[in-house]
Amino acid sequence: MMICIVLAACSRSPGDASLPAPTFVPLDAALATPRRSEPIGAYLLIDATGARLVAGLSFSTGATPLPTDPPGRQVWLDPDDRLADIVRRAQPSGNAQYLAVAVSGDLEGPGAFGPEGAFGYRMRAPTLTLLPWQETTVALLAALPPSGQAVRVTGALVASASEAVLVEALDPGGAPAPQARQVKLRAPLRDAALLARLTAAPGGAVRYGMVQVEGIWHNGALVPLGIRKVEG
Repeated sequence: MMICIVLAACSRSPGDASLPAPTFVPLDAALATPRRSEPIGAYLLIDATGARLVAGLSFSTGATPLPTDPPGRQVWLDPDDRLADIVRRAQPSGNAQYLAVAVSGDLEGPGAFGPEGAFGYRMRAPTLTLLPWQETTVALLAALPPSGQAVRVTGALVASASEAVLVEALDPGGAPAPQARQVKLRAPLRDAALLARLTAAPGGAVRYGMVQVEGIWHNGALVPLGIRKVEG
């Protein structure tokens, strides 16, 4: 019963919940149709291997954030002096640096790129700028057409193996509070380390907890780039 209630279709509230332009395409969608003209929203990850774009990072793996996708789904960036300014802004964390970026350029792949051909895609002549997060709420997001904004939102995550929602508030047992609004997340979630830190509902099929999500509001769902557990 709880699973059916928690993973019900998202409700939408009336009212003006518009967020300002610009809009972006999640990296996953860009890899499926690489010749799109819209800028891509992704994380820039820099470590001992080099620089690449990733569709998501896990911040629940220790000091160093790790990609949620394998190398075959990552976009290699050739060393380029034009990247120096944006690289300087990257946040150091453990043995890596990362930064949320808006990216335009010539996307190539699938193929074999980077050191030992380990990465599935490459972007030539990339232009990178900071990804402008729009701070919002679950209630406002639920009323917003899925038009590609990069958003940062805090709420209660409820996830099973195949579905996930972000809810305004939960009852103590992990079910959505009465009248709580919710939005769908792109599922299944790929951040196993995060899910392991959340509370397991009876039976273990559903996990829940307060999180902050950075992602792209795209095609009727919030596509998460990064999810951090909110402590306390």
